[in-house]
Amino acid sequence: MDNNKLIPRPLTASVKAGLACLALAGSTMTFPITALAQDGEVIEIRMQRYTGTEEDAIFQRYKDMLAEASDGRIKLNIFRGGELLPNGQMFAALRSGTLQAIYGYGGYWGGQMDTAVLESGIPMAWTSLEEAQELWSERGLGELLAENYAQQGVHYTVPVFGGKFDLLTKEPVESLADMSELKIRATPSVSAVLNHFDIPTVYIPPQEFYIALSTNTIDGLIYGGPYDYSVLKLNEVATHYTEMNMLYPGFVDNVLVNQNVWNSMPGDLQVIFTEVTAEWADYRHEKFEEWNEEAAHQFDITTLPESDVLAMTEAAQEVWDKEAEKSPQAAEAIEMIRDMARDKGRLE
Repeated sequence: MDNNKLIPRPLTASVKAGLACLALAGSTMTFPITALAQDGEVIEIRMQRYTGTEEDAIFQRYKDMLAEASDGRIKLNIFRGGELLPNGQMFAALRSGTLQAIYGYGGYWGGQMDTAVLESGIPMAWTSLEEAQELWSERGLGELLAENYAQQGVHYTVPVFGGKFDLLTKEPVESLADMSELKIRATPSVSAVLNHFDIPTVYIPPQEFYIALSTNTIDGLIYGGPYDYSVLKLNEVATHYTEMNMLYPGFVDNVLVNQNVWNSMPGDLQVIFTEVTAEWADYRHEKFEEWNEEAAHQFDITTLPESDVLAMTEAAQEVWDKEAEKSPQAAEAIEMIRDMARDKGRLE
C-alpha cells in the first residue's frame, strides 16, 4: 500500500451542513463516557478496530476527515486490533461502554447477535457491489440491522463493503468439477457449499497458508483477492486465481457506536459522523479495488461458468436456512437475500 496516496480529500458540502438529528433511544450505560458534547464542545471517542499496523494510514484518514468536517469537535482516538482488548471482546466492550466505538466484523460476535454472521457475508448472498448496496439500501437489510443493533444498545452507522473473495490454487481451475481432486482450505460455511460437489475441504488459519501450500497439505484456498494473496506472498507458491462469484464484496465490516455515546452527541455531529463515515467507507472499498487491480498481474485469472454459480446458489440454501433458524429477524433478513437472488435470476 502506498501511504502517500492516503491524503484526506475535500469533503462534500452536505457533510458540512449537518442539520438533522439522527438519535435513537438506547440502553443504560454501565461505564463512564470519555466526553459528553454539548453544542460547540469537543467529544472524544475511543475506538478499536480489528486490523493491524498495515492499515494505520487509511484509519488516520478517517480520523482526519471527521476532525475536518466537524471543525475539530469530533476527536476519534483509534486503537489497533488487540491493543485494548482481544478483537473477540470488542462487541461486548462496546455494549458496556468500555469502548465507545468499534470498526468491526460481525463474524467476531456471531454468537452474541443473531444477524451478525449473515451481515458479515454468507456464501452466494450477493455477487456484486450493486447487489449488496441494493440489499442494504433498498430491500431493507440496513434498517433491519440498525434495529437489531439498537436492541443491543449499539448504534449502527453504515456498512463498509470489502474486497474480493475467490479461489487461489496451484493448478488451473475452470469449473467446480476441476476442484473435486483438490483439497481446498475454506471456512465452515463455504465448506458446506463445496461439499455438495464432493470437493474436499479443510480449515487452517491464515498464518499457515504459505507452508500448507508449499508442502502440498492443501492444493488451494478461498480467502480473499489478489492483493490479500500477494501480501501473504502466496503468489510464490500458487498463481492460479479463479473468480468464483461466490460472494462479492467478500466481507462486510461496520462502524458501530455505543448508543449512549451516540445520544450524547448534538444532532449536527451525528449527521457529520454518519456522512463522513459513509464517504470514508466508499473510499475504503475503492482502495480494495485498486489494490486488487495492482496485484492481479501476479496471477493467471479465470472465471467459473454461470452454470456453476447457479449450482452453488442452490447448494447454499442449506447455509441460508441455518442462519434463518436463529431468530425471526434472521429469517426476515434471509428472505430479503433469497428474494433478491430470485429477482437476479440466480435462484428459482
